[in-house]
Amino acid sequence: TIQELRVYWQGIKNLSGFRGAVLRLHLLTGGQRIEQLVNLLTANVHGDRIVLMDGKGRPGKPPRLHSVPLTSHAVSALLECKPQGNYAISTDKGLTHLAATTLSAWAVESTSLPGFQAKRIRSGVETLLASARISSDIRGRLQSHGISGVQSRHYDGHDYMDEKRHALDTLFSLLDIPESKNVVPFKTA
Repeated sequence: TIQELRVYWQGIKNLSGFRGAVLRLHLLTGGQRIEQLVNLLTANVHGDRIVLMDGKGRPGKPPRLHSVPLTSHAVSALLECKPQGNYAISTDKGLTHLAATTLSAWAVESTSLPGFQAKRIRSGVETLLASARISSDIRGRLQSHGISGVQSRHYDGHDYMDEKRHALDTLFSLLDIPESKNVVPFKTA
């Protein structure tokens, strides 16, 4: 839920060190597929964006390049990861990448939410952005869902970076809301 995603954010937003930086980067880039994010090459880190290799749903075809804009908070998180060597997200100076299972375990350890799974971050981001009226097309482009149709695949050359950046700015503004001590959450039936 949106509230659970906010609880998760509160658990990681001030988490120090490499672990906190990686978890913030993952969330603040829109909950990218963990396997793709940990495989981020240092050569694919640019000042205002990262480029991931998306091979999901493309058997027998080369991975598709997927550009993700970086907000100022995501840039800070990425810099805390100290990208160097081949892999940008690494504990051994870029020789190997962080394991996806490690990132997932760190996400679970960082929150007290019962039954929390790292894969819920991605759907939580989708839900939060939908509640903010970010279109399904932009959410799909941000999270690298398949682009279908002749027009989208062959004629639309727009990179959607401004729209994706707006979605990520919206995500941050909806996550980083201070908890009010006077509000008691009620469960709906």
